[in-house]
Amino acid sequence: MNKRCYYPILLVSACFAVVACSSTTVRTTEQTKIVTQGLEQTPEEQLLDVGVNLFDPGFDPAAEQEQVFPDVRRAEARYMPNILATTLQNTGSWGAVRIIPHRQSEADLWVDGEILVSDGSVLKLRVTVQDSTGTVWFTRDYEEFASKYAYDKNSLHMSEPFQGLYNRIANDMLAYRNKIDPERVDEIRKITELKFARRFSPEAFADFVTTDDQGHHVITRLPARNDPLLQRISRIRERDYLFVDTMQDYYQAYFRHMEEAYFQWRFASYKETEELNKIKADAKKRIAGGIFAAVAGIAVNAATSDSSSSAARTVGDAAGVIGIGAGAVLIKSGLDKGSEAKMQVETLREIAASLDAEIEPHSVALEDQTVTLSGTVEQQYDQWREILRQIYIAETGNIAAAPISAP
Repeated sequence: MNKRCYYPILLVSACFAVVACSSTTVRTTEQTKIVTQGLEQTPEEQLLDVGVNLFDPGFDPAAEQEQVFPDVRRAEARYMPNILATTLQNTGSWGAVRIIPHRQSEADLWVDGEILVSDGSVLKLRVTVQDSTGTVWFTRDYEEFASKYAYDKNSLHMSEPFQGLYNRIANDMLAYRNKIDPERVDEIRKITELKFARRFSPEAFADFVTTDDQGHHVITRLPARNDPLLQRISRIRERDYLFVDTMQDYYQAYFRHMEEAYFQWRFASYKETEELNKIKADAKKRIAGGIFAAVAGIAVNAATSDSSSSAARTVGDAAGVIGIGAGAVLIKSGLDKGSEAKMQVETLREIAASLDAEIEPHSVALEDQTVTLSGTVEQQYDQWREILRQIYIAETGNIAAAPISAP
């Protein structure tokens, strides 16, 4: 065959080879192991109580973001803190670990999280750990990819798909804690106690803790342990603990209620996300191949237009038309695949809507109280704070007596 005839056909054939390329993503089934530390290794007075805040859902309500479903994200913002709190508790390295929305009680150590990415295939969180003095221990981004076995119920390794991520957070917190000397831990615990007292009696406890130039809380003086006002505050704090612990039962029930539905949603989202990524990659390759084919077709026509051989011109024209036509077909195919991707996103939205119906918060009634708390957990905390304030007023007559300073 004449080289001029063979070359155009070779060009067109190469166009189709462009879209035949593929890539493979390898995911590991290995997860970071959690570091445990028995309670017997740490004296009780050196254990820091941890408050895990509800996570920031991490989306802009005013902007539509692909594969971000507000209802699901809000549910995840309540679900994920429970996994982290359980992980921290299982290390045996902390005192009480409680989920406390919007820091509506006091804790020695606070964990705040923001969901950056969550689609069943990958989870990325930004976590900030800060103690009650205002000192930030660290702010870090954590990312983990789910393995192909993560959602296999027949697998012996089935567990929380992203447990390794939570383990890394717990390990980093423990590593930082182990670098703090006992005197600093004691200071953190005392500041937590004084901040709780100041919330109920700011007039009496305002000058016991001040803020330095760096925004850190420091103790200026301490009340005597036998001070009657501080003892009343301590009793109120015990009641607060009981309420917060009751709320943990609610979060556990919420977790169990949501667990199966959320697992199924993440499994479906994982498959849809994987398919969506393949479709997008395929669409890009098809469009790129189509453009290449169209350009090659034009180039073939130009290259053979001045040929002295009529046969060559005939073959060249045919090849050019084929190339341009093939390019158009590939570009259209790529655009069609893009439309298919949009359909997959809609499927994810439908899954999210079905999950939302299963995760509505429930009203919680406290049987040992003369009032009933209702609404969301956050609303109940607001109501509880008002109840504690009324208890404090009833017990002290709303008289702000200055505490006795320790000698």
